Amino acid sequence: MKHYGLLGEHLSHSYSKMIHQYLFKEFNLDADYSLIECQEQDLKYWIKKIRTKEFSGFNVTIPYKKKIMSYLDVIDEKAIKIGSVNTVYLLDGKVHGTNTDYDGFLETLNYYQIDVKNKNCYILGTGGASLAVLQVLQDLGGICSTVSRTPNTNQIGYFELKNKDIDLLVNTTPVGMYPNVNESPVPKEIALQAKTVIDIIFNPERTQLLKDANSGMNGLYMLVLQAIRAEEIWQKRKLEIQISFLLSTFRFLLDLPKEIFLYVKDLTFTKDQIGQSEDYVYQFEQKYILKISKDKSALKREKECVDWLSEKILGSKSVAWVEGDTSYYLRTVIEGEPLSSKRFLDQPLLLIRILKQAILTLRKLDQYSCPFQSKDSVGASFVHGDLCLPNILVNKDNEFCGFIDLGNAGLGDPYYDYAWLLWSFEYNLKTDQFNSMLLETLGVKMTEEIYQKYIPISYLEQLKRN
Repeated sequence: MKHYGLLGEHLSHSYSKMIHQYLFKEFNLDADYSLIECQEQDLKYWIKKIRTKEFSGFNVTIPYKKKIMSYLDVIDEKAIKIGSVNTVYLLDGKVHGTNTDYDGFLETLNYYQIDVKNKNCYILGTGGASLAVLQVLQDLGGICSTVSRTPNTNQIGYFELKNKDIDLLVNTTPVGMYPNVNESPVPKEIALQAKTVIDIIFNPERTQLLKDANSGMNGLYMLVLQAIRAEEIWQKRKLEIQISFLLSTFRFLLDLPKEIFLYVKDLTFTKDQIGQSEDYVYQFEQKYILKISKDKSALKREKECVDWLSEKILGSKSVAWVEGDTSYYLRTVIEGEPLSSKRFLDQPLLLIRILKQAILTLRKLDQYSCPFQSKDSVGASFVHGDLCLPNILVNKDNEFCGFIDLGNAGLGDPYYDYAWLLWSFEYNLKTDQFNSMLLETLGVKMTEEIYQKYIPISYLEQLKRN
């Protein structure tokens, strides 16, 4: 496995690990990425890790983009012109430095179709990112000025902007970044005065500056592109990837409530559809399941069911809950394999034996004083409500270990469970030849009248089509 990382002073809000891990997954790279908080005197130590091939590459961020240069053997022309390095790698036994922020901003201008030749461009801020932005604009023929709170002879002050004809205004300062989302580096009248405004901040997606300017041009594209270009240098090949997919992925993550985002930001995820749920369901590796729903009451009920059941049977545990017009519920993943997987469907007798274990576990819950009433039925026995093969998980020893979906857990008619279990059993096996064996093993007498009481006609028609 190859190791990469980000060198910086304070990295708790960095998104680099999240992006690079997605790239590793997308291109099947055996690699990992670390956030390395260090002091300036530690830079020599980490560069040595490149020389000894313990690490295969580093990104560099505030405040070391300039300071790292003195520890490198070779710095390419682009980084020398900019005066800062954000990507480090080993080539022919020497440690090289380059700047992919340049590529990221250049391609951002192309993405937004912004022509800067002979245009008056003003860059807010004087840090490492501003140097890359300045170089891009100058190379494209822009007429550039850097704006500083304490301007030197080559800069102007913020107070001078009100008298300028601003074709392009680029914010490279952290003003307006989360959590200070109501701040802007310039007054609203300056934002409106500029014909085009780009803010390289991407969290929030629309900073106060962009709102004031009625612009949506943020730094997410630049962030993703500079990471891709760094990976291409490290992997020594062109990476063909759909940028739009990555952008939509990261927009989704950045739009999550912070209480949720902090748990999942460094994890890859897949979007899923459990059963016939109308919720949006996402699984983050083998750690968390996130449900997003407009139906707050149903989602809250599921959380309450999980909280109650987690003390009584194996299963997931609640992690985070955010309530609003759209509600978010994060819980742990149950470590197990669903009964809908091929190896169980190829062994119907094993499948039936495991289903008996699951039903016996549910029936043991009847001894507890369940605080819930099933939404769909009434009675005196515990009802799971979503007892379908994809929702039942077993461990590697083929022992029942939990349920994925507990939305309808509560007291009710056990035939509700049995009917849906029978439907799912036949639907997944694509045959009804084992139905009677399942019912006999469970000790259940299921008449056609009872079965059709619980299974809608549309689902019965699915069986016929299946």
